[in-house]
Amino acid sequence: MLKNKINSTSIHHFIKAIILLGLAIYIFQLILTDEILQFIVPELVIYVKIATVILLSVAIVQIYIAALSLKKQIIICDCGHDYSHDQVFSHEHHHLLKKSVVKDAFIYSLFLFPLLLGYILPNHASSSSLANNKEMNFKGLAVQASSNGQAVEVEGHEDPALKKMFKTNVYDQDYAKLGMLLYKQSTIEMKDKWFIEKLQSMNTFVDNFQNKQIKIKGFIYRDPKLSGNQFIIARMGMTHCIADISPFGIIAESTNSQQFTNDSWVTITGTIGKTSFNGQTVIKINVQQSEPAKSPSVQYVYPDWHFGSKL
Repeated sequence: MLKNKINSTSIHHFIKAIILLGLAIYIFQLILTDEILQFIVPELVIYVKIATVILLSVAIVQIYIAALSLKKQIIICDCGHDYSHDQVFSHEHHHLLKKSVVKDAFIYSLFLFPLLLGYILPNHASSSSLANNKEMNFKGLAVQASSNGQAVEVEGHEDPALKKMFKTNVYDQDYAKLGMLLYKQSTIEMKDKWFIEKLQSMNTFVDNFQNKQIKIKGFIYRDPKLSGNQFIIARMGMTHCIADISPFGIIAESTNSQQFTNDSWVTITGTIGKTSFNGQTVIKINVQQSEPAKSPSVQYVYPDWHFGSKL
């Protein structure tokens, strides 16, 4: 007897459609809420949007294929088992399909389980826990340098005395330009934009920023190599995606350093000094004022590879 009935082929198509649709909806939700920035840098979001549209399109096609498979007629035999039209001639019985149920369930679970975790689990982790397994960066991102490079002044119409202060090799010209802009500010504010670049600039020209006023917001992190009155105020930086995150921070000194609890977010104002850490001379902050701060919805800062052209 011929009959339209949900068969194993239809079930497979529907499961695939559910996985694709669930993944597309999950990513779309991340994009709408800006949670996607917890996983990738802003420059890559456009590619994720394109991929989401493709996923959604494939899911719709998969649903259409599943609907078509429902129209496929199946023969119901006297023993109560189903045969597809092709199986009648090949004499393949549905008993054979039972052997692959466990295998199919395992394969689909590899996609469904992570997707389910994505919906259930939060997308945030404590900043200190992320920093524990990474080396703290005090000088920003590593840039190409030449030990034999001759120091030159930056081009432009800046004060000659200022240009002389920020004389450097050709590889650090952009950081010198940024440094001159920061030097002229009454208070250097370490906002999300160019956070890493500012850190790089100030540590390239440490002596030029001594006693300058600075304001920074970040989380508290303690390194066992620091003295009792020192701690680090830091931000997590992302170069491309969540896999390459690293902490970027500044050593801070305060007579009341114990009031700053690990992983708490604070805004600190103070003056810039310098100290030594692991044989490197880096800037530090002599804390003058502090206040609790709310952690940002997106806790990462991102490098701007083209910041020099925007100065």
